[in-house]
Amino acid sequence: MKKCFLLGICVFSAALLCAENSVNLPIRNRTIDETVLRESIASIQRGVDFLTDHQSENGSWCNHPAITGLACMALAKSESKRNPQIRIDAIEKGRKYILSFVQKDGAIWVAGQQNEYPNYTTAICLSALAIIGNTEDEGIMRNARKYLIDSQLDENNPGNPTDKDNPFYGGIGYGKSGPGGPDLSNTQWALEALYLTEYLDKEPNLKNKEDAEKAQLAWKNAVLFLSRLQNLPESNDQVWVVKDKNDPSYGGFVYKPDESKASQKFNDNQSLRSYGSMTYAGLKSMIYAKLAKDDPRVKAAVEWASKNYTLDENPGMGPEGHYYYLNTFAKAHSIIGDDFVKTKDGKEHSWRNEILKKFLELQKEDGHWHNEKHGRWMESIPELVTAYSLLAMEAALGPDIDR
Repeated sequence: MKKCFLLGICVFSAALLCAENSVNLPIRNRTIDETVLRESIASIQRGVDFLTDHQSENGSWCNHPAITGLACMALAKSESKRNPQIRIDAIEKGRKYILSFVQKDGAIWVAGQQNEYPNYTTAICLSALAIIGNTEDEGIMRNARKYLIDSQLDENNPGNPTDKDNPFYGGIGYGKSGPGGPDLSNTQWALEALYLTEYLDKEPNLKNKEDAEKAQLAWKNAVLFLSRLQNLPESNDQVWVVKDKNDPSYGGFVYKPDESKASQKFNDNQSLRSYGSMTYAGLKSMIYAKLAKDDPRVKAAVEWASKNYTLDENPGMGPEGHYYYLNTFAKAHSIIGDDFVKTKDGKEHSWRNEILKKFLELQKEDGHWHNEKHGRWMESIPELVTAYSLLAMEAALGPDIDR
């Protein structure tokens, strides 16, 4: 179980249409080449088959609810047409496995064991339940949503009341038994779960106005935390922030208010370096928080991303966390809504086309993906990385293809 569990940094896949049935496939999004589209749909089906073939008898993947949640999300969004009952049954088995870890306080995690992370696991499982969309799970989702909001560091945090002057204010960490201090990776998973379940706080689903108000405050507090992770002196009051607009880190994001995985912890002689996966995590989280595209923080992050545009590695980290980067890259660009990215050389990139080609290039013969160059953050685990990849491909395909 421990081997399979994603540590630390650690959601949408597309449907298969058989080649003979897709000759006249309507394509409204013309930024994706038709050949790439057809190959991607077939690729996704191979990935779906890999996941359904590697599900354990107990309904899990890797005997852990978080990885199971990611796999369920990938399958639920795929809508693959070949052997649909196999996929549907796999999702339901995975759902039941996830529900077996629901705790009385609303969390969904492997309670009572060391090196387990309640906030991280709850966020992913809540996102999975939201995407699966079984109405029987609404009460569980409401409780998990409340648990995550209560886990955010603020003045009212039950276990750790936090003042606004604290740079960790507004963030969410691993949880009770995890490393101390909120980080952007855990926070972005939690914010994604809150974003996907936001409909529960709106009419006609609203049941408690107080819960809705707390959720709105949680988003406001999260924006403050996100701002303190961005190398942007206009909105970040931390001493490590770069001041020079020509600095390579300007506009990008780091992992924690006092740490970047791309550099050492902050000291008097060093700023914290921005890097790819966290910049996209911060960017999509700001969009979830309803910051406008012309907000200076959003614009600065987009500019950093365009200057560091690549699909070959995680900028600033090389091969480490490559698939996590591709996942956040695809999600961020899909919610921004632009089909092209203009890089510093003046070239316009069809990011949807290019990332789909990258996944086609990296997929193994049996349908899985894994990080061959670096296994950090559990990217050597095929089940985990295949789920990441399918989710990213679905985000790239977007809703504009009639399946």
